[in-house]
Amino acid sequence: MSEHPSSLDRLALRQGASVTLLFSVPPTLIARFLLDDKPSSSSWPVLLSLIALFGFVVGAGVAASKQNVGRPYTHGMVASTGTFVAVQAVIVLVKLAIGDDVRWSRVVSSLTLALFASVVGGLLGSIVQRNAPHMRNAL
Repeated sequence: MSEHPSSLDRLALRQGASVTLLFSVPPTLIARFLLDDKPSSSSWPVLLSLIALFGFVVGAGVAASKQNVGRPYTHGMVASTGTFVAVQAVIVLVKLAIGDDVRWSRVVSSLTLALFASVVGGLLGSIVQRNAPHMRNAL
């Protein structure tokens, strides 16, 4: 346990952010740069979005279950949504640099979904931590 109860467990945040990056960034990049401008009736964009959302849930869950300062929801939200904000900022900057349009409504709706997924992941991570404390060290 940390000396200060309001501090965050940086290792848990790094672990959660790493998992979020691993599972969410590749499908997000594929969807944004390869499929975004192509009109199609393909189900790929929906599938890629679901994979990315899964990554946000899992990343938040890892951060929430690994933290040891009693703040699983905060860790889930910071790790997963923080990763979303950082990656989305890079995507927006790249789109602006290459003269592409930024669809701000899509950014806001994606942020909303990432926040929701982070809350779900934080809840799941909290449940895992509470019911299976032995798994905290095994993950």
